[in-house]
Amino acid sequence: MSYLRLTLAAGLLVALTACGGGGLGNIGGIVGGLNGGGPFCNSGAQAQIADPQPGQTGVSPTIGRIVIVANGNNNNLYNTYSQWYITLTDQSGQFGTITGGNLSLVSFPNGPHPYSSDFYYAANIGQLPSGRTWLVNLNDQSGDSGQCPLNSFST
Repeated sequence: MSYLRLTLAAGLLVALTACGGGGLGNIGGIVGGLNGGGPFCNSGAQAQIADPQPGQTGVSPTIGRIVIVANGNNNNLYNTYSQWYITLTDQSGQFGTITGGNLSLVSFPNGPHPYSSDFYYAANIGQLPSGRTWLVNLNDQSGDSGQCPLNSFST
């Protein structure tokens, strides 16, 4: 392996492990990583979906909103949450992507508490087709922060 390739591979490994998701977004780590070759996701917070729960099946197509939970309020997501929105990507490819509304800070006292300092955000969505698995992505309106893949659920 040439020195240049070795250097690039080592740099990529450091970048992926520093993001905490190994390039897979927040499947158990910090929201971030390389998103299909796109820009780095810069929400600055660990996050996951809270309602529905990650991996939940049989979710009502009329759920009406997606709630996420993030760790802390000293990060880009908290400081700019109204500039972020949710997209749902149909994993079968049949329905494409559904765009939700902008995030709002919400109270969710009975929600999951995966972090030491939980902050909840919600985005309204329309009715979903049933029988589909949806990947939830966090997106910054400016496009500067990339797309942050979170978790998935099924209707």
